[in-house]
Amino acid sequence: MKAIVRNILLACIISMFAFFGAVARKHTKAEMTEAQKAEARKETLTCLAVAFIACGACAWRCNVLYKRINEEREYQRRFNDYMRNSAFNRHY
Repeated sequence: MKAIVRNILLACIISMFAFFGAVARKHTKAEMTEAQKAEARKETLTCLAVAFIACGACAWRCNVLYKRINEEREYQRRFNDYMRNSAFNRHY
């Protein structure tokens, strides 16, 4: 579970800085030339893409970790059942 929490926190930090990059501008649109506006638009789209990719990768990674945790739990449950049954059969 620690890995899932770390993964979510990392995605939040990456997304936060990407969103800050998307909304932060040095100049207003009135002061910008057409080339600067196009560059600012590309930067904004790039930052938003990074934020959404980080969230998507976080969801995918959490899903993988959750499946692995469930597999380990199932294995542990089967092992415990086997040990419990084998100990019962040895005594009786």
